[in-house]
Amino acid sequence: MELTPRKKAILAEIVKAHIEKGEPIGSKILATRLECAPSSATLRNEMSELCEMGYLEQPHTSAGRLPTSKAYRLYVSELMGKRKLSAEGKQIIDDMLDTVRPDPESLGVSATQILSNLTGLPAISASNAEQGVRIKKVSLMPMGKGASIVFIITDDGRTRSRLIRSNAPLTPSLLTRFDNIVRQKVCSKDSSAFDMAYLQSVVVEAGLDALNIAPILACVFDMAKELRRAQVNLNGGANLFSRLSSEAQVRPILDLLGKGDAVYGILSNCSTPLEVIFGDDTGYSELKPTGMIVASYGGDKSFGRIAVVGPTRMAYDSILPSVEYIAERVGGMMSDMLKGLEE
Repeated sequence: MELTPRKKAILAEIVKAHIEKGEPIGSKILATRLECAPSSATLRNEMSELCEMGYLEQPHTSAGRLPTSKAYRLYVSELMGKRKLSAEGKQIIDDMLDTVRPDPESLGVSATQILSNLTGLPAISASNAEQGVRIKKVSLMPMGKGASIVFIITDDGRTRSRLIRSNAPLTPSLLTRFDNIVRQKVCSKDSSAFDMAYLQSVVVEAGLDALNIAPILACVFDMAKELRRAQVNLNGGANLFSRLSSEAQVRPILDLLGKGDAVYGILSNCSTPLEVIFGDDTGYSELKPTGMIVASYGGDKSFGRIAVVGPTRMAYDSILPSVEYIAERVGGMMSDMLKGLEE
């Protein structure tokens, strides 16, 4: 059975009507929305064939039809057409981003807040754990009574600090020895290199100071390993309660979105800069009634991804341009921040 131009036009109108109304769409509604609409009998026959092809489903005999995930995929990829964000829409986003703190680590979080406010939907950001992170600087600050704080700064602008305690006094000579070791063995190294074998080799090279320096180096290595974990942030999760039919449907979705590894696994499977993922394709039954609009930011470097999560029948044509533009702007801001750190 062929998906003819008329079938495509009918299917596109059913999807648009369902997004607006949230109810089954019958031939009477279609006849008022389609230009040069065929007879009601012809519409019903075409809709019946679209059901057989898997694009529509009928809740019960006397009802209209509902678009399936297959229909939404075709709608987004082919039938919807690309809509550009207006100059006014861009200005609103620009004004919001102008208030964001110039910090690479918090930029993704700020982007989710803006996206959630704009769309009224939950928004997610995820840093790219697959991209190599290099240690730019390590500092050790004595705090007295055997305590000190270790600071790490990475080449992508992230910072980490941790309080540690040592039985040995942090003498000027020991601090100098530590600085020399981290400059030679830690700084400019990819965080993936910081495994136990490498730690042992670095400690051995510390010679007579090994016993005192080993706990501090172990702390640095542990912090470096943490940097390899993707940072996933969710903003506006409660918005789903007003978009889906019941609390029982929303709770499992929010529980899953709260699991960083699961969310990162879904987002990292995106192979294009801008993509729509339907719940049926994620492998998680909890997400079946949802769709995700995902965009990567940072171009070739791919610093991370931002996404909007909503019901399958969300307004893709208006939300996609906003997600794409915010990702573009965030990527540019991230690049500018990192250039500032290098200078």
